[in-house]
Amino acid sequence: MKELITDFQGLKSHVKASRLKFHDAVIDYYRMVGEKQGFTALKDSTVIRKAHNFGKLDLVWAEPNIAFVSEFGLPDDIYRHLWRLMVYKPKVAVILLSGNSQCSPRKVKEIVSRTPQLEGIEFLVLDVTAGKTA
Repeated sequence: MKELITDFQGLKSHVKASRLKFHDAVIDYYRMVGEKQGFTALKDSTVIRKAHNFGKLDLVWAEPNIAFVSEFGLPDDIYRHLWRLMVYKPKVAVILLSGNSQCSPRKVKEIVSRTPQLEGIEFLVLDVTAGKTA
């Protein structure tokens, strides 16, 4: 599964060929990859628990229970994504980041490792602009 998610060459080709904005092209790529595997890919899935709306996840592959979130902005903005992941509790959480933004993959990986409430969720932290995992 990890090989599918970390195919940075495929991601780069899709983003280049797409007429979408960078963020939208990245999410569209992972939607397409999931669908090619036969997964139900749900874009902009709302996380609701006990009638409370916690916001949206960028993408969910329903069957293998993998959630994708992206943050290409400020470091403080990652916390809202982590909160949603904590509530949703996917098997795997893929955090898509841009090394060109202020929200560095190294810092996010450190936050995740120091947050005991996120234990039990496997995290993949990806720098999609540099094409590497953190």
